[in-house]
Amino acid sequence: MKSVYILLSRSGTVYSHIVHFVTGGSYTHASLALGPGAARIYSFSRKYARMPLPSPLVREDVPGSYMAGHPDIPCALYRLAVTDEQYDKITQKVEDMLCDGVKYRYSLLGSALCALDIAHERSYHYFCSQFVASVLAESGALSLPKQASLMRPADFQRVRELELVYTGPVGGAPGTEDIFEGREACGLPGKAGAF
Repeated sequence: MKSVYILLSRSGTVYSHIVHFVTGGSYTHASLALGPGAARIYSFSRKYARMPLPSPLVREDVPGSYMAGHPDIPCALYRLAVTDEQYDKITQKVEDMLCDGVKYRYSLLGSALCALDIAHERSYHYFCSQFVASVLAESGALSLPKQASLMRPADFQRVRELELVYTGPVGGAPGTEDIFEGREACGLPGKAGAF
């Protein structure tokens, strides 16, 4: 058995504030981490740290990313046990999407309709939690409680198959050591479980 991780977070961006106001969720962004822990984090997010758009599929745990510049972002890290076959399907899907990156776009319309509980799917268009839900469902790793295009970050908190392994600042999450050098010196505590 292997594990993949879902990282829920809430940044201080204007878009995050809008999503929080509309949904009331504790977290406004969802990412898929291929581990260990919160290492190798993928989502539909800012391509450039200072600009909200474009927001294609990106690796969020690299130097220069928005996340790398904000170690104090509150987050929750969940673990999902998967079979070797499911893990291979998940990683292959993410790799394929990255290779065809020019095709994929952030789904502003899908995100807005999700807030209204209206399902909307469009080829090559995803918002963050729809991407995470779609990849996990297509691999057979997770049965969704609703359509992927209706999944909000908060919905993952209620999925029984997910095990909460950490809450606190993203800079203290297991697996982020290479992103946030000297995190202990920054005083970034958190509640970590075994992962």
